[in-house]
Amino acid sequence: MKRNMVILAGTLFGFVMFGVLGCKGNSYGTNPKPSNIPPNTVVMGSISFNPATLTVTKGTTVTWRNDDAAVHTSTSDNAGWDTGDMQRGASSTTVFNTVGTFKYHCTYHRAMGMVGTITVQ
Repeated sequence: MKRNMVILAGTLFGFVMFGVLGCKGNSYGTNPKPSNIPPNTVVMGSISFNPATLTVTKGTTVTWRNDDAAVHTSTSDNAGWDTGDMQRGASSTTVFNTVGTFKYHCTYHRAMGMVGTITVQ
């Protein structure tokens, strides 16, 4: 009886740990981020922008794509652009015609560190 309880406890612990760790890290579970992400695309996933910093040349179109289950925004800190609410699978673009450094955030997850920077050269 005691042996069965130990086995049951170990099995339950394993299921709990697999459930917690198996989904940790990114919205793709344990799989790596897809390699088919086009240039100048920022992917929203796991309450982060990836890449968090991006350098582009003047006139470049940057695409934000939400691959996360959560709703996100890409909102300029200085009123330069705002994608509005983006559901999973949505994308939005912004053309950068001015040289400079532009910081942005997700309206819903800024306090959680969902911030980014676009540098235009």
